Amino acid sequence: MWFKNLQLFQFIEDFDLSAEDLGKQLESYPFQPCRSIDPVSMGWVSPIGEEEGAPLVHAANGFMMLCLKVEEKIIPGSVVRQMVDEKAQEIEDKQGRKVRKKEKETIREDIYHNLLSRAFSKSSLHYAYIDPKGGWLILNAASSSKAEEFTGFLRKTLGSLKIQLPEVQEISILLTDWLKTNQYPAEFAIADSCVIRDTKESGVIRCQKQNLLSDEIQSLLDGGREVVQLALSWSDQVSFVLKEDFSVKSLKFLELVQDQAKDVFTETAQAKFDADFTIMTETLRHLLQGLMKVFGKPSGAKQNEAEAEMA
Repeated sequence: MWFKNLQLFQFIEDFDLSAEDLGKQLESYPFQPCRSIDPVSMGWVSPIGEEEGAPLVHAANGFMMLCLKVEEKIIPGSVVRQMVDEKAQEIEDKQGRKVRKKEKETIREDIYHNLLSRAFSKSSLHYAYIDPKGGWLILNAASSSKAEEFTGFLRKTLGSLKIQLPEVQEISILLTDWLKTNQYPAEFAIADSCVIRDTKESGVIRCQKQNLLSDEIQSLLDGGREVVQLALSWSDQVSFVLKEDFSVKSLKFLELVQDQAKDVFTETAQAKFDADFTIMTETLRHLLQGLMKVFGKPSGAKQNEAEAEMA
């Protein structure tokens, strides 16, 4: 249940649905397994398990967790292409004519639908939670495509989902400056990996287990390259990789947080889930506050002051 990657969205308007009301809306789109003719099926399941009667929204300490289950049929494209080529060759050999592109497409569709009814399927669970107080929708997703799939289905479920990507400054400029000057907020610490991009040729250099303040790294940055991904830790509570799109990868909750979770005595698996969820979300709430304080775009008077200082 502990999140490992973060795709972040902010609500444009206050999210005012209660956990009960949100759950009722999710009930309109419960997960149903793929039928023989379906390449994919998705729907809501309980975050705490698929036992009968388990709520579709897990609410604790003001946070609400959701879980989208996706089932997909496995039909390798290479298998379809091979079968199409074999069928086309068979026709050419028997009828002495060339199989055209349009006919091949018809053959491909017939083969695909035939395989679809017999294909194995794989299932995956995609977790997210809503922080109404902080105005966040936070997904445990490693890619923007998975985030779009989740938010698209949530929008379909609710009828409307007014969210936006966080308004942040140029992440790469700030991270590059951190490495070049070795000056950054005290609550953050630079770890030992990063990705540096050549702004002229678009090539990237991946540095792993390196002293990022070394002369070699500095010479790369002095040559006009920029940091687009940097491993960090925050307040001895979490380590993570921050990317230039403000997504978070390789998130790990450190010993301080893990000890806090271990110290909570619970009698049931559901109570343990509830305790871990509360600790995780509180930790991430403070992390996001710290990230937005540093990387968020200044607004109103603060922005005007910043622009005046730069003028």
